[in-house]
Amino acid sequence: MKLLFTLIAALSTGLFAFGQTFSPQNSGVSSQLNGIDFSSPSVGMVVGNGGVIRKTMDAGLHWTGSNSGTQYDLNGIAYLNGSTYIAVGENGTILKTTNAGTSWTTVNSGTSNDLTGIFVNGLNIYVTGVNGTILVSTNSGNAWTPTNTGISFKLNKIFFVSDLVGYAVGDGGTILKTVNAGQAWNFQASGTITHSLTDIYFTDASTGVAVGGITGSNEAIILRTTNAGSVWTSDDITGVVLSGVTFYPDNSVGYAVGGSYSGNTSIIYKTTGQGASWLPVVSSSSRQLAVCFPDNGIGYTCGLNGTILRLASNTLEFTENDEAVIQISPNPGTGMFYVSAELTGDFSIEVLSANGQRIAVIENENSIDLTASPRGIYIAVIRSRNSVVTRKLVKE
Repeated sequence: MKLLFTLIAALSTGLFAFGQTFSPQNSGVSSQLNGIDFSSPSVGMVVGNGGVIRKTMDAGLHWTGSNSGTQYDLNGIAYLNGSTYIAVGENGTILKTTNAGTSWTTVNSGTSNDLTGIFVNGLNIYVTGVNGTILVSTNSGNAWTPTNTGISFKLNKIFFVSDLVGYAVGDGGTILKTVNAGQAWNFQASGTITHSLTDIYFTDASTGVAVGGITGSNEAIILRTTNAGSVWTSDDITGVVLSGVTFYPDNSVGYAVGGSYSGNTSIIYKTTGQGASWLPVVSSSSRQLAVCFPDNGIGYTCGLNGTILRLASNTLEFTENDEAVIQISPNPGTGMFYVSAELTGDFSIEVLSANGQRIAVIENENSIDLTASPRGIYIAVIRSRNSVVTRKLVKE
């Protein structure tokens, strides 16, 4: 089944998720950012190449540096409890902070293999890496024990649905499953040997989604199971690769992120059916590599060029009355559009085409000039300091 047909239908029928937009935030760096996690909707950290660690205390509006003490690329980060986070990366690097990033200590991982992902499962912590590496810690990340997976493929991410049952995904279409807390791992047939599977998430014990792609040919894949991994069905997407997938804490809504490997543009897909179908969400940025949602409706992504995107659909700065009167007229119109509200303070209006291409960015002006643009559907994203309202425009 080709997801491309679903996307074409979305374009032709206007089924984009216009009400929710991921807004770029200033990370303060241009490094590639590989992993992100939050302890609450307001407090979180992101890690990247060259040992970069950035943290926020105000829901992603401002980011400050945290000295990791390493130059190795960091690929993943996970929140444990209190002020404790663990980051993993190149050359077997494992870092731990117990004071929310004020300082980091190096933990002996026992390996020089590059480490790619981390998952906290109650008292156990699991880390994936190259050469089939899976490490397990049972003491808050202070000591690590290798697990025999029996493979040499790079494993990218891991996810547990219970204390005992977990899944790991990696290159060559690899899906591994354990039913004994990682003591033994068994292959599952993914249906592909060409795609690198980069992330996995289960919404319940039976239903899970894995994403990935072929970077050389810009071909993405979404795998889905409804029977605990016994059978996986696939959707293919051309022109992009996918790097991350996650769901709301209540598992009602999910997002998959990625973008064009060759063109370095972003793509974000949304599902409200546990991965049964996906629709694109407006985004305009570099390719995204990771995504997390610490609360329903509040989420963050990170990616190339220091990109951090923020979705906070239930924390708009505008009041309900303000949001109701923020309309654009005439709509439909022939070229000139006007925001029919008195916006105060700094704000911007970003105009996007239906396929997410940026048309214009307007600073502190209420008019939108599309007289030189072709007829069709456009998206106006009105942003204030920490909020966003999205409106659809139709040029006749």
